[in-house]
Amino acid sequence: MSGRAWTRAALLAMALTAGATASAVPASELASRASTAESRGDLAGAARALEELVAAGVDSTDVLYNLGTVYARSERYGEAVWCFERVLLRAPGSFAARHNLRATRVRLARRDAARSGHAVVETQPSLSVQLGELLPLRYSVLLTVLAELAVIALWFARRRAHAELARVGATAGIALGLTVALASGAVVYARRARPPAAIVLRGGLHLLQAPRVDGIPEGALREGERVETLRREGSYTRVRTASGAAGWLAARDVGTLDD
Repeated sequence: MSGRAWTRAALLAMALTAGATASAVPASELASRASTAESRGDLAGAARALEELVAAGVDSTDVLYNLGTVYARSERYGEAVWCFERVLLRAPGSFAARHNLRATRVRLARRDAARSGHAVVETQPSLSVQLGELLPLRYSVLLTVLAELAVIALWFARRRAHAELARVGATAGIALGLTVALASGAVVYARRARPPAAIVLRGGLHLLQAPRVDGIPEGALREGERVETLRREGSYTRVRTASGAAGWLAARDVGTLDD
């Protein structure tokens, strides 16, 4: 991990939590501890410090990216996938997070294939889900509103224009504005219609028929698998896999992908 990424995370921690503490330790010190621990090869220590930062509310994209990278290096692939997916929900254009997510899934697939002797095929989210994750919701809404305002302004400009060239330019602008408004509006709709999703954080888990510790296990789940969350009952969450299988998991074993 680059020193620049750690520096950004440390500066953000200081800015967001100036005067605040997490477990009696300033957030800036936790960021420094994480950087020092990773440079010494103490991945467990780096993960603990970054987890404390997130628990304190400093869950910026830089902190989540650094935590995901530490998880991946520690072969905690499900948790790494969860962190990188959260980064991409907030910053879809993050090339580094997308690259690390792809690399983590490849490593996870290779490990699972070596253990089971079978190739693992990753199931992609539906097209509507992918559309809804093209942009963060707040940016999609803002873009839709700005495009609509631009269309209205251009419509009035076209009515008042006397030169033919100005009228043609305004008409082209209106067409472009309508296209942008429709596209961003479709993203807003898909984002809001997207079912609540989560990542399976650990391997060796099975869906349970009932939300109890002695629930009868059913289908097996893969670490890093993306599932739909249906509801929560106590310390258990009911989920549905891409294949349609539904059951219960301990809430601690799934990481939600909330905006």
